[in-house]
Amino acid sequence: MDMTTMKFDLASLEAPPAVAVLDRVAGGFKAFQALRAGYGSGLFDWLDRNGPAERAVIATALKLRGAHLAGFLQSLEDLGLVSRQGSVYALVPEMREVLVAGSAWCQAATIERLLAPECGWSDLRGFLSEDWTAASAPVSPSPRQHPFLVEARLLATRLAARERELRGGAKPRRLLCFDGSGGMAAAAICLAQPGLDASVIVAPGAVREAMELLDACGLAERCVVHPGSPLEISVQASYDRVVLFHALYPVRKSMGDALAAVAARLAPGGELCSAHWFCLEACETAPGGLRDLDRAVLTDSHPLCHVETFGERFVAAGLGDEGREDIDGPCGHLKLHFASRALNPVVVSPYLRCSRC
Repeated sequence: MDMTTMKFDLASLEAPPAVAVLDRVAGGFKAFQALRAGYGSGLFDWLDRNGPAERAVIATALKLRGAHLAGFLQSLEDLGLVSRQGSVYALVPEMREVLVAGSAWCQAATIERLLAPECGWSDLRGFLSEDWTAASAPVSPSPRQHPFLVEARLLATRLAARERELRGGAKPRRLLCFDGSGGMAAAAICLAQPGLDASVIVAPGAVREAMELLDACGLAERCVVHPGSPLEISVQASYDRVVLFHALYPVRKSMGDALAAVAARLAPGGELCSAHWFCLEACETAPGGLRDLDRAVLTDSHPLCHVETFGERFVAAGLGDEGREDIDGPCGHLKLHFASRALNPVVVSPYLRCSRC
């Protein structure tokens, strides 16, 4: 900055109150970086093995600059990750399982994935651009760190309960799952219903990761993974249950054809469940924008539209509309639409896709 031509009264320079709002936002970024440094420096693992320890010992062992270590450790203490008694530091016991690399629930990889080139959060400005292209295919996380874990388990629990409620204990034997979570939904459903075998359809670039995830869940012998989409179905058999889990966003412009193709794979007496996020009326927004952006980053898409008439889509595809339910997950309401195989399809007015999508 060239200040040779500027004149101001240094004593009267006062930042406007609005600066404090941005300072709080920047503070979140700094806390994120402190957490990353805790993982990356090896501090958490070292304290787990050697703590409690004094600051000078930590500096020597991890080759960290002593001039800055006090502030670093204090920031981690402020975040509730480490504790201090006098000059001695230790991990907070309740945080160990998410901080230490040997723990199955360590979140180091989850934090780093936010900065991976294929993640929209690593460059949100670029993600919002019409020219956005992910640098590479996303890598599926382990089951414990999977972003769809909670929703998939809630859905699986609901479907298992629905079988008991509506079918008098009769269990479906064959599942066709169009899985926008790379196999997580299929895994959760099969684990909740031990007698179920599944054909799992994922995007072509996600086949290997889906197979690895299902294998890690002990389901390799019960699940077969196929590349495809609701518009490109590579299996020809009939299935007792069909599940569409976050799979319709990419085919929204051909929704009628996609649902007709899916309906053709449903056996008589079988049931279809669609599990998707929907936008508000006219694509309006409400408080919770970061949650909405999380949805966008996870699916690289906009939620479906017109939840109030979505059941008519199944009727037009030759299925009977069996109603709607909500599941409250980490990203808000997951809308479940149920449909059954209909013998006499009723034709309804064509679905009007929102012009904003």
